[in-house]
Amino acid sequence: MKRTDAVRMHSEEAAAYSQAAETAVEPTRTWLLETADDHQAMADAARLGDYHYTDLED
Repeated sequence: MKRTDAVRMHSEEAAAYSQAAETAVEPTRTWLLETADDHQAMADAARLGDYHYTDLED
């Protein structure tokens, strides 16, 4: 997988979970926000070269 693809994929996932959280009720809202944070962290890790989930191509 290319690094740019991993960043894009996780950024899109983070945005989708955040958007879904806007209309969700607890406890689903909290879970969605935490999952969005996790995906944003994975996007950041891929961007910074600290992605441990798979080898990334530059």
